[in-house]
Amino acid sequence: MTNYKNIAIIGRRNSEHLVAQVTKLAQWLQDFGCRAYLDSSVADDFYCPGYRCGVLSDWVDEIDLAIIVGGDGTMLSAGRQVVNYGIPLVGINQGRLGFMTDIAISEMLTVIKDMLVNHAYIKEERSLLQAKVLRGNQVIYDSLALNDIVISRGDIGSMIEFEMSISGEFVHAQKSDGVIFSTPTGSTAYSLAAGGPILHPHSKVFSIVPICPQSMSNRPIVVCDEVVIELTIIKDNTTILHYDGQEYCNLAYNDKIIIQKAERPLHLLHPTNYNYYNTLRNKLDWAKRVS
Repeated sequence: MTNYKNIAIIGRRNSEHLVAQVTKLAQWLQDFGCRAYLDSSVADDFYCPGYRCGVLSDWVDEIDLAIIVGGDGTMLSAGRQVVNYGIPLVGINQGRLGFMTDIAISEMLTVIKDMLVNHAYIKEERSLLQAKVLRGNQVIYDSLALNDIVISRGDIGSMIEFEMSISGEFVHAQKSDGVIFSTPTGSTAYSLAAGGPILHPHSKVFSIVPICPQSMSNRPIVVCDEVVIELTIIKDNTTILHYDGQEYCNLAYNDKIIIQKAERPLHLLHPTNYNYYNTLRNKLDWAKRVS
C-alpha cells in the first residue's frame, strides 16, 4: 500500500486532451484508495464532478504528494509553496522533456501506478535559496527560490551598483546589469545563459554569476551553500529583486539583501530510469554528433 494517500494534481489546463488525462488519473487514484485533489488550474466542477477542486493553498496542509502537470515553471511555483510542508513533487511534462518535469504525459498513468503500487521511484532533495530585504531595520520582503535569486536593473536602463560580502568578508563593489544567485537546480536556467557553470543537483554549492559587469575581470564564482551573502545597494537606480522570475521586490538605495540556503529542501520523486546526465544530453543537445 502507498504512503501517499492525499494527492494533488496541479498544472495548467490548456486542452480537452489534458482534462481527459487528468480525470483519468484522478479516477485511478480514487479507485486505488487515495483522495484526489484537483487544482483549479487543471480542472473545474464542470469537467471533474466528484473531486475536491480548488487552489493549492486551500489544502496544502492536507496533501501527501503533488503531481505537477506542465513545465518547469509550474514546478517552481508549486515547489516554493509546498517546501515547508515536506510534500514531494512528481513532474509530468506536456511537451518537451523538462529538467524537473521528467515524465511524459503519455506515460503518466503507467509511471504513477508503478510509483504508488510498487514504490518504484527515486527520491531526491533540492536546495532552495532564501532572500530577505532589509530597509533600515525592517524586513520588507522575504521569500524563497528554487532556481535563482536575480538582482537586476529596472526600466530606466542604468547599471546597478552594489557591495557584496560573504559570511562577513568583503568581496567587492560591482557595477553591472545585475547578478544571479543560482542553486544547482537553477544552474541550467538563466545562470547558464549568462555564462554560469552547470552544477550537479547534489552538489552543496551555489553560484554567483554577474550579468554584463562593467569590469571584465568579474567572473562567476561557486561558493559553499552554508555561507551567508549580504548585498547593499549603493546607487539610487531602479533595481529589482526577482525570485525564480515569478515574484519580485523593488529595491531602494541602501537596502540590504541577505541571501542564504533555505532551511528545508524540496523533495522530488523521479521514475526509476531517471538519469540527470541523460536529461542534460537531451535538453542541451549533447547527443548530437559533431560533423
